[in-house]
Amino acid sequence: MTNIIAWLVATIVTLPLLGWYVIYITTVKMTKNKRMSIRFASDWSTILFMAAVYFIIFELWGWSFHWIILAVFFLIALLFTLMHWRVSGDIHIRKLFKGIWRFNFILFLVTYLILSSYGLVTRIMG
Repeated sequence: MTNIIAWLVATIVTLPLLGWYVIYITTVKMTKNKRMSIRFASDWSTILFMAAVYFIIFELWGWSFHWIILAVFFLIALLFTLMHWRVSGDIHIRKLFKGIWRFNFILFLVTYLILSSYGLVTRIMG
């Protein structure tokens, strides 16, 4: 049983699109609300994409870039906070956090797709 759970967790971390899809399908079946399910799946799979980017970088180049991933996350948070403060004059924590988290989802999704493509090409060619 523990082998099955370990296999499932490893698969979802290495294939975060599958994790996103599983979360999405589960939420749609429970709520019947597709728009909310997309947001929910995106919010919960952000950490999967961050982990996948880390492991892909480590596998491709053999370096640990967890500090760069954290630095990018906090730099985005800082920039979003400054922009939010300049635009609205006040900081709404919940709205700010959602914006930061969803932007990081998009950033790490794109990074995951680019790194996966790059990894496939380099492994096929070399």
